[in-house]
Amino acid sequence: MTKPTIEPSSEELFNFPCDYPIKIMGKDCTELSVTMCSIIERHAGKIHPNQISSKKSSKGSYISYTVRIVATSRTQLDCINQELQDDPLVAYIL
Repeated sequence: MTKPTIEPSSEELFNFPCDYPIKIMGKDCTELSVTMCSIIERHAGKIHPNQISSKKSSKGSYISYTVRIVATSRTQLDCINQELQDDPLVAYIL
């Protein structure tokens, strides 16, 4: 007889508060950076420039950002991810 496995809840996967990287990719335009920061700041507080790193694609058409925040809950992360996904400037979120 096999024992049933208990899946950990999403809250148990993280030890909140924790350092959490949000990775965003989209067309290389100023509006993407402004929008991305506005969405994240609405849920995680002011972002300092040293929390953001970026890298342009080889052809320069796209840019990827990594924004490191202190995540306080799964709900906070879900809200940030949903708003970023809903924004037309954002192509991908990791």
